[in-house]
Amino acid sequence: MATGKITKRSVEAVPVPPPGKREHLWDDTLKGFGVMVTDKGARSYLVQYRIGGRGAPSRRVTIGKHGSPWTAERARARAAELLEQVRRRDDPFDAAQAKVAAEREAKARATASAVVTERLAFSVFASRFVEKYAKVNQARSWRETEGVINRDLVPRFGTTPLTEIEDADIVEVIDALAERGPSAALKGYKALRQIFAYAVDKERRHLPAAKNPMAGIKPPAKMGKRERTLTDTELRLVWMAAGGLGWPFGPLVRLLILTGQRRDEVGGMSWAEVDVDKRQWLLPGARSKNGLPNLVPLSDQTLTIIGDLPVIKAVRGEGDKRPDPRLVFTTTGETPVSGFSKVKARLDDSMLDLMRKEAAEAGADEQAIKRLAVEPWTLHDLRRTLATGCQRLGFPTEVTEAVINHVSGSRAGIVGVYQTYRYEKEKRAALDAWSRHVTKAVVGKTAPNNVVALRA
Repeated sequence: MATGKITKRSVEAVPVPPPGKREHLWDDTLKGFGVMVTDKGARSYLVQYRIGGRGAPSRRVTIGKHGSPWTAERARARAAELLEQVRRRDDPFDAAQAKVAAEREAKARATASAVVTERLAFSVFASRFVEKYAKVNQARSWRETEGVINRDLVPRFGTTPLTEIEDADIVEVIDALAERGPSAALKGYKALRQIFAYAVDKERRHLPAAKNPMAGIKPPAKMGKRERTLTDTELRLVWMAAGGLGWPFGPLVRLLILTGQRRDEVGGMSWAEVDVDKRQWLLPGARSKNGLPNLVPLSDQTLTIIGDLPVIKAVRGEGDKRPDPRLVFTTTGETPVSGFSKVKARLDDSMLDLMRKEAAEAGADEQAIKRLAVEPWTLHDLRRTLATGCQRLGFPTEVTEAVINHVSGSRAGIVGVYQTYRYEKEKRAALDAWSRHVTKAVVGKTAPNNVVALRA
């Protein structure tokens, strides 16, 4: 057993032993203090001792590897402290083992916490909520929920874990959305309530019901009944602005104007639903908001727009026998177009540009042009504008309701099913008249019944 003064030089002079062996140098002044060299060349300071006399087993505690921070001098000082503990019958081996166990447990907890934190990150969990819950249970509205989450909630909460989101954070976000409008605040509130309810159900170990930040938050004020309809001037601006959007949103917006159907109903239209020869579009109940099918007669102008649309075929791999959905408004062939909030913003910008250009051409002064603004409106207002317009054109309420597939007391229940084909002639007359009205609003004159104006 080699002994000598443990110094930097003597430690580095200890030869590397053969494979599978260990080499030791024990200090000749501080008994029990030594250095061990492995067959890989690693040099570590250690203390060897016995508690309980010669018959007791010897134990070793590693101080650390030779080098920074463990120089020979620091290792000697630490060895002296440990040997003093031995003298007091305080076994440093047990303390070292307890420290290692505590560090291992802390590391395990940190790893587990990191996994939970990543899984409960708002952006990650919200995406999981859409895939696992919304798409399964909200067949007709999950896209709207997904849009609210991605547009209004993820940018605000990011990767913050659900467990760290407090009620004050929720209130702040809802208040911010309320500045944009009561509809945005209410939709944000509903999406958050659903997300946290799903989290409480699926992650109750980490987010029990008692810690749901949505529990004590009241919903924001509900919107009053919307009455917004567009004037003919505004309708003209929307039509012209839509022309600048190009494929696929320009034709889509114009079909919203001409048919009065809902945004997602038009956006999800398939070629199988359209019968050009019969000049009609049969919206299936599976895709309508109220679950009732609707036969929509197609005016000349509508048919012209549809006739100019490209047919996008789904890309199928070899052996993939799934049916081709052949959606009308799609860029992938598989899914309907999305991103309507951005489209709406582009429409507003184009409408404002048109307003300013026309005002300038009319000789308005610069300050008046700067004061011009687009009054708030939604794509859904186009539907109400058609309904109101048809009534002003002299068509009765029941015909207007049949056109837009609106369920009132007279069409509720099973009666609505049998009314799919009722009022077909009246609906065609109403939509043809509305198409002529739109043409007049845009170009300033009424198109004859046999003339197709404003080709897309």
